[in-house]
Amino acid sequence: MRSLRGVSYEVLERGSGRPVLILHGFTGSGEWISNFPELPVRLVAPSLLQHGGTAQQAVERVKMSQQIKDLSVLLDRYDGPWTVVGYSLGGRIGMTLAIYDDRVAHFIGISTTPGLDSATERRERRLQDESLATFIEQNGIEAFVERWEQLPLWHQTDAMRRALRPERLAQHPAALADSLRAIGTGSMPSLWPLLNRLPRTDLIVGEHDVKFQQIARNMQSIRPDIVIHEISDASHAPHIENAQQFGTMIEKLILGGI
Repeated sequence: MRSLRGVSYEVLERGSGRPVLILHGFTGSGEWISNFPELPVRLVAPSLLQHGGTAQQAVERVKMSQQIKDLSVLLDRYDGPWTVVGYSLGGRIGMTLAIYDDRVAHFIGISTTPGLDSATERRERRLQDESLATFIEQNGIEAFVERWEQLPLWHQTDAMRRALRPERLAQHPAALADSLRAIGTGSMPSLWPLLNRLPRTDLIVGEHDVKFQQIARNMQSIRPDIVIHEISDASHAPHIENAQQFGTMIEKLILGGI
């Protein structure tokens, strides 16, 4: 455990060498480090606020600005420059960190977004997230996981769902609900106007994840130097749905970027 600005964070590490911060998605934890191949780098995998073994916090303490401050303190404890890899929720947080902290030299986003560009879209998404947060609180973690697994963004076999269920079911329902309220896509500041401040950026998307493929292309239209990489036979969780291709790709991107 690591204390970051007074909060006890669960932080897993593996390997040695240049540091690579890897940030998991919603309902995940630092345990996603197991999805990464053995590399000659130091992988640093915190469980984000309201996830895994990291101490739960009040909604105000979970907002994007607070999480970025926490991660900046974590970066202080290693010699950079840093590569940051973020998946979905972790990608939104990692992208924000890469924009505001110049110690991040390379950002790799997996199935992620800079947020929503219009106030109307953000308001509608906040209402959706509040509805889901209330569902979690009223129905519990098992009902939520059952609902979450049915979302069309997943391209998972029954075996993959069974493999992911223990980590999802281990989450605390009230913590997940507050994560949606504090740092859902509708609650985070839009990063679209700030994309030119990103360092070198690679985006990984699944072949069947049409929504996030379009987001990646829209980002590339603003920053033509952004490189998009596609994982075949995968949707929103390419690191799980095609682990072999993901492993080969992430190794090349990480080692090519440091």
